Amino acid sequence: MALGLMHGLMLGLPLAEPAGAQDGPPAPRVASAVKNLRFVPLAALPRAPGGAGRQAGCPGEVVPAQSEAAQAVAARDWFVTGEAALGRYRAVSFASDLQQGTSGTCFIADGNVGLFDGTRLVALVYGAGRTGAVGRIAARAGGVRLWDGDLPPSPVGDLTLRPDGTLSLEPLPAVESVCGGRGAVPAIRGQPIDTARAALIAAGWTPVKGPLSDDARERDLARRGVIEVDGCSGTGLAYCSFRYAGAAGTLSVTTTGDGDLPEVHEYGVTCR
Repeated sequence: MALGLMHGLMLGLPLAEPAGAQDGPPAPRVASAVKNLRFVPLAALPRAPGGAGRQAGCPGEVVPAQSEAAQAVAARDWFVTGEAALGRYRAVSFASDLQQGTSGTCFIADGNVGLFDGTRLVALVYGAGRTGAVGRIAARAGGVRLWDGDLPPSPVGDLTLRPDGTLSLEPLPAVESVCGGRGAVPAIRGQPIDTARAALIAAGWTPVKGPLSDDARERDLARRGVIEVDGCSGTGLAYCSFRYAGAAGTLSVTTTGDGDLPEVHEYGVTCR
């Protein structure tokens, strides 16, 4: 069996005739530097496995199809999980299977990101197998960010449009510029909170002392010097939140796990 066909069957999405082989403008060049994600020209979107009438296990992850491209995806019985503009193209994330997880999370299987020129599919991002390699997307400065479909979801890369017209899937930056360049956040995801806070302090973020708490875990973190703990959940994924202040605004950090020093899962910045 040909490798490309194997990938198509693993995806649950049979590979179609390359976009450049059909009538119309030539397919854009595509490139991927993200491990375990493939980015290929593609021109035809088949119907989702299972067909119409399926129900999403976590319907809150399904978003209304705003653009004609997203509407075309939904018409093929896929669950649309996000869409965003990328230059002349429209990126649409979609999946065939959404399963409810703990703490309000959602596992997204058979996830993909289609790139459309109007309503014409020109390329597809996907992961091998029925995994959570691709979950949803959101617009960001200079491109489109991809999250995986695991529990809980994590960002995996950025789609950008190069000056020469190439659609490029790139790894997450080592340092992310925020608030129009007025601040920067180092790559702290996956790091224990003590290591992450040291990197944040070095980057100009000041820990904001959290409120007094009767929670044993929060008190233990404060005793370990992590005074910025703002709250912890004792159930599910054991989320804890932390706050920092900087010249650009306020940084919120979320960890998961019930270890003594939980690992950073995500962060968000509120600009001044």
